[in-house]
Amino acid sequence: MSSGAAFAEQSIAKTRRRRLRSSATTSRNQTRKRIRERTRSPSPSTKKTVPLSNDYITRDQETEVPISSYQPLTLVMPNEGNRDIIYYKLSQSETKDTFIAKVKTSGIHGIEILVGGSRRSMPKECVKIYINTTEISDTQTISEAQLFVDYNERCNIAKNLKSALILARVAISFVFTYYKIDKFILRDQSAFHCKTTAVDYEFSLAGRELLKYGQTWYQRNLNAHIYHPRTVYNIQRYLSFVNTKPPWSAFSHYSIAERLKPYWDNSKSYKELVLTLLESVHRVNPDSKVDEHTNINCHLLYPWFNNITSQYLQNFPVVDNFILRDGFPFVEGLKAEVIPENETAASPQLLQMGGRAGPGRWFTERN
Repeated sequence: MSSGAAFAEQSIAKTRRRRLRSSATTSRNQTRKRIRERTRSPSPSTKKTVPLSNDYITRDQETEVPISSYQPLTLVMPNEGNRDIIYYKLSQSETKDTFIAKVKTSGIHGIEILVGGSRRSMPKECVKIYINTTEISDTQTISEAQLFVDYNERCNIAKNLKSALILARVAISFVFTYYKIDKFILRDQSAFHCKTTAVDYEFSLAGRELLKYGQTWYQRNLNAHIYHPRTVYNIQRYLSFVNTKPPWSAFSHYSIAERLKPYWDNSKSYKELVLTLLESVHRVNPDSKVDEHTNINCHLLYPWFNNITSQYLQNFPVVDNFILRDGFPFVEGLKAEVIPENETAASPQLLQMGGRAGPGRWFTERN
């Protein structure tokens, strides 16, 4: 081999070695870059897991409930006086409604919060929330809030169902903002009222809301979820049923059958039958005049609507609904101000903030 050929071959070999080293370096750099990117990228949020002690009894499917990790804000305390019972004035920027909250501490693990329209309404509160902290292991506790509600006219100024919603959102927003809650639960025993000159009927609100919207009032408005498998299955059965038309024999034995028959004839499904009857049903305020034409179709729903609803949703009133913090519609501009002890309970502003006596009910939760 000539010296020129040998030199050329050596040059080619050096070039190949440089390319290999360069390729290896590039590959290592790219690998390091990917590792750095993975390190910098936020890891997906994981569901909080809580080791349970042997003597702690779980309720329904609570082990499936995602628990939010968050740090509550510090609630303003009075400078002096009794700290076991504190009154707050709750306001928000979405509506002009203002509410009163009574916070009562019971021992080291219990808190009772009442939210309503005035101090006068506190013995017959509109919203009651219990917060209990339970030890579930040697090193961990779990905080559970239970919601009880009784929506009626005295709870707000606007005197309508929308105000009942703003009341619930204010109460739950207050608790989620200033307290660390792992589980927020309620039991849906709600009813809507259908008042006539003779009778004030109560019907299942869950049955109506599921039929009309496919979700309960709490699911649509408060981000409530049910994890109990049997109840979820029963809800699906109910939703399938309402789109069918049951035979007339399901209604013919009731005393109102003769008047109900034309509505059944003109309806294509159970859902259409119920919604047609509900078209003429409206809320009756305390000062509204009630005559023989008011809610004339109420009695046509009684008692078969509640009977059929309970057939499909037998255990619904005793199953836990979990209100999830992630996705909850927090009220805008929530503000909590301490009401000093020396501010008289006879203040017209505090006493008249929730409406009048003798409330007329539209939406009631019974526990």
